[in-house]
Amino acid sequence: MNEKIGIVIDRLNVGGVEKIAIEQVKSLRKMGTDAHLVVLREKAVVENAFSDLLVDVPIIFLDKRLPKVFKLSFQLPMFHFFSSFHLTYPLFLPFVVKKGEFDYLIAHGTYTSLSTISIQKIKKIPTSAFIWDPAIYILDRVYGNKTKGMIKKILRFMATRFDRYIINNIQTVLVGGIAHNAYIHNINSTKLIKVIYPSVHPVKRILKKEDYVLMATAWKRGKNPEYVIEIIKAKPDIKIMMVGKWLDPEYKAEFQAVIDNNKFSSNIKLVGDVSEKEMSDYLSRALVVLQTNDDRGFGMPALEAAGAGTTFIIPKEQGVCSLFDDGKDGFYTNEKDTDTIVSLLDKINNDKELASLMGKRAWTKVKNNYSWEKHALEIIKVINP
Repeated sequence: MNEKIGIVIDRLNVGGVEKIAIEQVKSLRKMGTDAHLVVLREKAVVENAFSDLLVDVPIIFLDKRLPKVFKLSFQLPMFHFFSSFHLTYPLFLPFVVKKGEFDYLIAHGTYTSLSTISIQKIKKIPTSAFIWDPAIYILDRVYGNKTKGMIKKILRFMATRFDRYIINNIQTVLVGGIAHNAYIHNINSTKLIKVIYPSVHPVKRILKKEDYVLMATAWKRGKNPEYVIEIIKAKPDIKIMMVGKWLDPEYKAEFQAVIDNNKFSSNIKLVGDVSEKEMSDYLSRALVVLQTNDDRGFGMPALEAAGAGTTFIIPKEQGVCSLFDDGKDGFYTNEKDTDTIVSLLDKINNDKELASLMGKRAWTKVKNNYSWEKHALEIIKVINP
């Protein structure tokens, strides 16, 4: 396969989407494809994000080719990650993409797709996109309580129009599960939807379990870490390791103050940012991985837990839930169902052998079925159906 493939993200960040994009480039290149990580904006959300994963990954920063004045950007009021460059770069970036530079673009996310669709229209480069969560879902979930009345109606109308534009103008809608497929189909019943599950690198050796619950993500507003306080109140003996970069230092300080004010410092340890090797170690040693925030588009924590041989408790109906069996590999609950979550934590703590067996069963499924090579093959099938 000689095609030149661009895997496109908006900025480098310490999130699951960025990790998936990096692994896609690496796995495609191992299979002989000329794949590059294409980043719309060079100014990163987090400096040196995934520096260990990015070794030998070729990166193209498209806005490095723009005059300085066209790089200006500011965060749009009320939104955490939607910035003005998401709206201005589609006007400028098509003109800096070189002739013959790409044969196909795979974008990640709705905001990023605005630029790749513009490139498609002007440079005639076919484009598909991973729609992890539609704009309307993000608006309702993250910003729903912050808007009311006519403003909310206007924003929902705009979000739906935004989704319609993206879905109608890409070759194939790529998703990490079936959670949003009905909504996508309702917008365009003829559009091809392709489910491609992400992967992980399963550990070669499962480590001995320790008595802590692991919660791991890129911590930011919208991930709702504050909810864990409710679990601690219901289970005062719990020990939680919260691993991952805090994108906003002020938010981390606010959360630390909540911990201190409630005298829960013995229950929670904020580990912070770690390398991929260290993350694998934390995952494999955990008794259980707990995810309390519903990442409907997929939900990487469960897959990463399984790859490390650790069972998990997660919100049900995420894309990842199709890969495992509830009650056998891990446990699915309603989001923020404190009574059920605490009951399951007690069950795991009281039967560590059960937890170990569930983790090994989940690990076997990952090892046998969900490699990055298989993931890359599915992408190639999209490009060359």
